[in-house]
Amino acid sequence: MRTGFTQSYPQKLCMIFGRSVSLHSIGICLCDDSGRKSSHGDFHPDRMPLTRFVARLEQSLLRAWFPDTLRWQSPMRCSEGNSAQRRDLQSAAVPNHAGLAQAVEPSGPLIRVCVWLLTRSWLGQLASLLTARIAARRRAKRVINPCQRPPVVVIGNLVVGGSGKTPLVIALAQALKQRGLSIAVLCSGYGGKREGLLRRDLLDDPSMAWNAGWSDEAILLAMASDCDVAVARDRRAALALCLQAGPDLVLSDDGLQHHRLERAMEVLLVDARGLGNRRCLPAGPLREPLRDRQSSDWLLQFTGPETEGRTEANHAAEFGLGQDPKALSASDDGGLQQLAKRRALVAEPLLTVLERAAWLAGEPSGIDLADFAKRLAGSRLLGVAGIAQAAALAASCAAQGLEIDWHFPGDHQAIDLAQLMHDSVAAIVMTAKDAVKYGIQPVPVYVLVKTVIAPESLCLELERIARGQPTA
Repeated sequence: MRTGFTQSYPQKLCMIFGRSVSLHSIGICLCDDSGRKSSHGDFHPDRMPLTRFVARLEQSLLRAWFPDTLRWQSPMRCSEGNSAQRRDLQSAAVPNHAGLAQAVEPSGPLIRVCVWLLTRSWLGQLASLLTARIAARRRAKRVINPCQRPPVVVIGNLVVGGSGKTPLVIALAQALKQRGLSIAVLCSGYGGKREGLLRRDLLDDPSMAWNAGWSDEAILLAMASDCDVAVARDRRAALALCLQAGPDLVLSDDGLQHHRLERAMEVLLVDARGLGNRRCLPAGPLREPLRDRQSSDWLLQFTGPETEGRTEANHAAEFGLGQDPKALSASDDGGLQQLAKRRALVAEPLLTVLERAAWLAGEPSGIDLADFAKRLAGSRLLGVAGIAQAAALAASCAAQGLEIDWHFPGDHQAIDLAQLMHDSVAAIVMTAKDAVKYGIQPVPVYVLVKTVIAPESLCLELERIARGQPTA
């Protein structure tokens, strides 16, 4: 089986200036240096010292980039309960803020020095300015062509780390297919070795595709959206593959900073973390500067349970993104320029659970996490979360009382489950992105699925663009 572990520290440092950064175990460390259990369960990033050092460095960088880390590390939405019930879940998942703050502090002087060099020193500030200058010049070269046929719609974000782009692309693809449109998807295939056209009808066993070198993200996109996915680091080459199928519309998962790709529309996604300190890499999480940034067409903003009932203006102000609900702007620190022409608030992802066999068969919905916790109450579970924001997932499960022995191999990585199995394990719990990597297991496997509801207003505009109709 194809397995992998978190990349080495030099590779990570180099990738800070590239297109992606793997951000596993974000913000909350689930064990201290002595390996003690926290309230979230056991945590095994990897027992290699270098991997632990990288994980600690990533956590510390995230805390420096997002000063309000504990606020956005709330559990994912797992039920349709009211605001008070959700706040109770959040309190249960994070019972001791002081303890969590202490847990994620750098474990040694070397990490403190690295974080200071990257975020506070003149070297880090100079590198940030250089990143901003290069990114601004590249963005000035982007080509927006509203008459493009078929139209390409780029869905991306401004900060590093997982922000929910893939669930949103899946939701949009499903909604547009229900309207009778033929959809194709572009994907960089980060974390995989294969490039080409990944056909949905060839994915009866996704683990074979993973072992063949396809990325977990590409496999998940093809399975969940029921669309062919063109995989290539060069997005223009991927688009050429898409055109062979003659789609009505092409959705690009990420690619906002891939300015060589001509596009008809840009959709900018902001999750509950906001934009952090609004500095460019490596001093901050931004991939490109806010100042003098040409506006995207749409901005979609995930809302958390603590923001339920607030106005759009209040929600924008909390993120430090301005006060105008019609055109979201940067704060005074980053300029008053608009980030997007239109915006919509999107409910935070809904977390449900499916048996892996049912998930592979394409079952549309599963059971709520609370019901799942009742069904497996008292059972010892093995958890695998090779995603960016794995700690938030662990918090959601802990809030329901699930006893899970978590293993976080790192974003886009896999581990050898056979070495982790023991007699007391009743079942395995993993994310949808992880479920594509593993074959049949000796115990039941349950898949945690994040579902996003695509905004109707955006779907309507995309349908009009795909059909060549005028938009408002």
